[in-house]
Amino acid sequence: MTDVHKITIQARQPKGLFPGRIEIGYYCVADGHVVLTDENGKPTGEEKRYLNPGGDAKLIACSMLRARRRSRATVSGFSDRILYQRLRY
Repeated sequence: MTDVHKITIQARQPKGLFPGRIEIGYYCVADGHVVLTDENGKPTGEEKRYLNPGGDAKLIACSMLRARRRSRATVSGFSDRILYQRLRY
């Protein structure tokens, strides 16, 4: 059985009162390929990337997680908090 590794990426930077947002993912290396998985080691998609000899599997997994996150997003900022201007009388 292959080892499942946890990765954490920053999805949005902290700004003002907004604390920021992170996304957690899991990956494993199997047959010379990096595969995104769930915490139990079950693959979450069809995509896998070849791991070059001496390559960094964590870096490749972070790149794959960011790409998956971008492809999932339909409308940027749709679920974000609405910031209203302060009213001055």
